[in-house]
Amino acid sequence: MRNRKIFFSILGGIFALAIILSVIILHSRDEVLRVIFLDVGQGDAILISQGSQQVLIDGGKDGKLLLEKLGKYIPFWDRKIENIIETHPDQDHIGGLVEVLQTYEVESVLETKMQSDSQTFKKLEEIIAKNKVEKVEAKKDVSLKFSNGATLQILYPFDSVMDVNGKDTNMYSVLAKLIVGENKFLLTGDLPTTQENELLSGDIDVSAQFLKVAHHGSKYATSNEFLDKVKPTEAIISVGKNNSYGHPNPETLQRLTAHRINIHRTDESGDLVYECFQLTNKCVLKAL
Repeated sequence: MRNRKIFFSILGGIFALAIILSVIILHSRDEVLRVIFLDVGQGDAILISQGSQQVLIDGGKDGKLLLEKLGKYIPFWDRKIENIIETHPDQDHIGGLVEVLQTYEVESVLETKMQSDSQTFKKLEEIIAKNKVEKVEAKKDVSLKFSNGATLQILYPFDSVMDVNGKDTNMYSVLAKLIVGENKFLLTGDLPTTQENELLSGDIDVSAQFLKVAHHGSKYATSNEFLDKVKPTEAIISVGKNNSYGHPNPETLQRLTAHRINIHRTDESGDLVYECFQLTNKCVLKAL
């Protein structure tokens, strides 16, 4: 009788394991690519996920909150984030990444050569070195590929940052473009208008249907000329409720409205999840 119980216990365990493995295999074959603008308060964090592959762009300033958000969208069995991109070393963009690197296995970190005197930046660099994470310089023509054919291309900075100790870190904020079939997401970090003008004068293709509005909707970015070139139909603003900076600025909102762009805000809607389907070649905002 006892042997029989042991047999059925083992059989039940094998059955449960088979179910878990089946779920993992189905998930890894999932062709849906998701672009998730995480609501991390006054900061930026974007998770791009397709099957078992994840790219995290920035991490807000609160590690506990970021891990909570990632746990919602990354399956519990997946303990790896393939790539992290630091757009620039400001607290509201890298603060949460310290705990991510302490929790997940990370293959590579893409960052510019910009430095910061903050303890957060120093701690982050220490953990990257300790965990022997590959470091890749983020600059034009560096790209990441997804298994469904999507590509994440860095468009700016054009070359290595020379003024690595400059006070205006926004000037060298990484700008990346995600191309999913005919759909394009322009992810701008905190890039200001002066650098937008560099992109325009350099004849860089910044066209995209979906625009992550730079610097949480600051009035010193997202110019009319830039919007004319990008021609987005939807704009995403990552911003905290009742923040002390007055973001998003009314002038920026007016410019977006004048261009007839649909505006979505994390302070109003929470996480914004776009799902891109290969069969229909469409990216749509998932209803919450």
